[in-house]
Amino acid sequence: MRFVIAAAALALAACGQAPTQTEEPFAVAAAPVRWETRLSELLPYIDACIAKSPETRWVSYAGLLNDSEVAVRLGGASGQFVCTVPTANPIVANAAIVPDDETVAFEGEGSAIFVRGPGENPGGQCYQAEEVRNADGELIGWWADPHGC
Repeated sequence: MRFVIAAAALALAACGQAPTQTEEPFAVAAAPVRWETRLSELLPYIDACIAKSPETRWVSYAGLLNDSEVAVRLGGASGQFVCTVPTANPIVANAAIVPDDETVAFEGEGSAIFVRGPGENPGGQCYQAEEVRNADGELIGWWADPHGC
């Protein structure tokens, strides 16, 4: 009986008190965001780049290059290019496109390949590429298989 009373007294004394922390909290590093999850917000930058080079509709990366620019790596029949567009104004006139010498690797590059429409499903005879539609249901492109056929 004395044990029960002592335990109750301790519980009452501790009630409302936060436990003391002796160690730093365990911090979980945030996983990097895959570029393709931000496709809708990156689309104006992608479109500005494709307007500069209409034959390069295959996008293997799009994302922030620095605080003021978005980088887009795209390829197609005319080769592979890196395009940069100011974050403040994603219009064609501001897009700068250069041949890709592949010396710069972007984190997350190649995790997905977006093929901008219009056009035919890029899977060809190998597979059906997954369609990508905007909020209005309009077809805007496809997710191509990064591993090919």
